[in-house]
Amino acid sequence: MKHRFAIAAVICLFGLNTTRSDDSYRVQAVKGPYFLCDERVTEDRWLSERFIVPLQKHSDEPLIVKEHEWEGSGPYLNGSVLHDPEASLYRMWYSVWNSHNYFNKLPFSYNVCYAESDDGIHWRKPALGVFKGEPNPKNNCIRLGTDKTQAIDVCINPRPDKYPGQFLAIHNQKGGVFASTSENGKTFTFLDETPEIAYHSDTHNNFAYDEVRDRWLLFCRPRAYAGDHKRRVSMQTSSDLKNWTHERTILVPTETEPPEFYGMTVFRRGDLFWGIIKVYDRGPGFMHGEIAWSSDGEHWNQIPTHPVFLERGPSGSWDHGMVITADEPVVVENEMRFYYSGAKASHHETRNQHAIGLATAQRDRLVGLRPSGDKSGYVLTRPFPRQQDDDLTVNAIISKNNGVLRAELRDDGNHVLEGFALEDCDAVTTSGYAKRITWKGRILGKAPLSEVRIRFELTSAQLFTFDIAKPVSN
Repeated sequence: MKHRFAIAAVICLFGLNTTRSDDSYRVQAVKGPYFLCDERVTEDRWLSERFIVPLQKHSDEPLIVKEHEWEGSGPYLNGSVLHDPEASLYRMWYSVWNSHNYFNKLPFSYNVCYAESDDGIHWRKPALGVFKGEPNPKNNCIRLGTDKTQAIDVCINPRPDKYPGQFLAIHNQKGGVFASTSENGKTFTFLDETPEIAYHSDTHNNFAYDEVRDRWLLFCRPRAYAGDHKRRVSMQTSSDLKNWTHERTILVPTETEPPEFYGMTVFRRGDLFWGIIKVYDRGPGFMHGEIAWSSDGEHWNQIPTHPVFLERGPSGSWDHGMVITADEPVVVENEMRFYYSGAKASHHETRNQHAIGLATAQRDRLVGLRPSGDKSGYVLTRPFPRQQDDDLTVNAIISKNNGVLRAELRDDGNHVLEGFALEDCDAVTTSGYAKRITWKGRILGKAPLSEVRIRFELTSAQLFTFDIAKPVSN
């Protein structure tokens, strides 16, 4: 099915008939899937609640462990994992830390290594032979940086007409945060000889491309902070990867959280930015992941109870002390793969051993809505324009024990459209990622008005997204 929401139409859709005070900084959702946790999409909910679906760990054991002397304290994912469709390969760039070089102030105390896989589960570390700073030239270190390469974020170049190379990257190097390009993912060259950000941001800085607005968002640490440490999250933007706005702090822990955010990795799904916050408790030195979402990359939302999205392992496990995710998940059909690194001990332990594992989510089932009690729950969308052949689908989990999802169409004045009431809806009674919603066989495009709202009814059901599409012609 192909998406049919025109940008101009959707801007008209969500830009009208709203008096919310946050309109000045909320952008309008212009592409699906449309997440029900997005307040640009939903107007109201009743007897329903948002909830987080925690990641499920693939195994009790890591996928990648230390094998070579140059891997120092072991592989950790201040890095990236991508699926390269041109090469039919999974590619991984992971970080390593050499304590001897670090404490003796020698070059490349931090470096980045490369691994690849055919299936994303079984990984190999090819001898690249491009980094000359190790006694063994047959290492899997990439070539980048002059004295260190501390953390990296790699993406497939989204604008080859504008930037060189198949891959683009940002990374820490002496003097600040630099942008680089690569044709093969193994040797990188600076886009500029001067840093994009001329200060040290000691975390996994990462960037996300906003394809709707053709801009880059860079998430790093701020220079200005109120306390004795700067473990906060700041953001700045650029239209060309060269000229950046001044960073602004966008995430500060609330009164109910540990006092430090070590960083945040950010990715796109639909027209939302999703972030996995590295929540750091300095006392014991532990770190776990919490999920947040944003319409513009600056103003972020979380469930107030701060449920854990990626949890630490049990005592004695390889990932008991800390867990941190790569910059974005790899989507494989209906599975989202979140590669992450874990450490057995806390952040305080300099001899900590790191490794890399895998946790998964079902496609786009990150934050959903469900009934808050035993009664049915309801959610009402904002008005949107419908076209003649529009087909409504939902990503939902329906309980096998009498679960039902229904929908009705209303006008902007909240009147039910004749023939499209809850009683007319062909009830959805099974789970699916794209379950069609019809009314006695009629699709959304047959509604009598050109602008409608959707009111969903959830009975022992969980709703994550909806989408508007046209059937594919045979």
